[in-house]
Amino acid sequence: MRFHWTLIARRRRLQREAVLEALRGAGIPEEVLYDVPVLQAGVQGLLIYGSRARGDSIEGSDLDLLALSERMSPSTYSGLVNVSYYTVDQLKSGVGTLFGAHLRRDARIVWDPTGYLHVLVDELGEVDTARLFRRVKNMSTVFGALDADLPKYLTGLLREARYLLRSSLYAQAIAADQPCFSVREIAARLGDPSLARLLASRHVDPPRVADLRECLVRLEGLLGKLPPNPHGSLEALIVNEWDHGGDLLAIGFMALGLVGADGGYAEVGKILL
Repeated sequence: MRFHWTLIARRRRLQREAVLEALRGAGIPEEVLYDVPVLQAGVQGLLIYGSRARGDSIEGSDLDLLALSERMSPSTYSGLVNVSYYTVDQLKSGVGTLFGAHLRRDARIVWDPTGYLHVLVDELGEVDTARLFRRVKNMSTVFGALDADLPKYLTGLLREARYLLRSSLYAQAIAADQPCFSVREIAARLGDPSLARLLASRHVDPPRVADLRECLVRLEGLLGKLPPNPHGSLEALIVNEWDHGGDLLAIGFMALGLVGADGGYAEVGKILL
């Protein structure tokens, strides 16, 4: 038994060395590599997406990694490094989504010993922007009872509002046949530098209600009037939507702050817009 665990530890160490060398070869700085965590057991491939993959990162930009995994696991965060774990089925559910289009366009596969991750990414296809806008509008129900939910859930609601607005702007660019997955570039196109600050992935200042309301105003400008929350509060929405699953329950959990590195809710479906 001891030999068995020693062998597993050795394999994981060799895997980590291979991953770090692949990331180093992709131009990731040593100070960022220092934050790369030990990956969960059962990882079969790894890719970079976001600004580090596109080549438009700036000092302090996150390193966003997607790991193809044998089992569902919550995302992890370590310094500047974010690791999202996707099973084959979860990644296949990205076919026709914004997330899938993002990966096909910008992702850099850095470690794929089986070649399967390349196959999965190639099959992701183009995004159905009309469907995406409908889904975003439905998910915006989580913002429909702010009087009951603020300030308790401000952090989660603002995070999800930024996510939905960012996704909608990316989809708008795709619909205009000018695909772009960079907030800074979209802000430059629109001549709106405040947008880059609003949607930045990292913020030093504490969350502000004003930023949440600005995100919602901008979402309404894209989607029309956002739906109310018929359940009266975010907590009630979770309870009443529990048996239905889907987007609304998943984003509700995320707004509550129950999905992620410290949560036990890896079984909640990943939102693939």
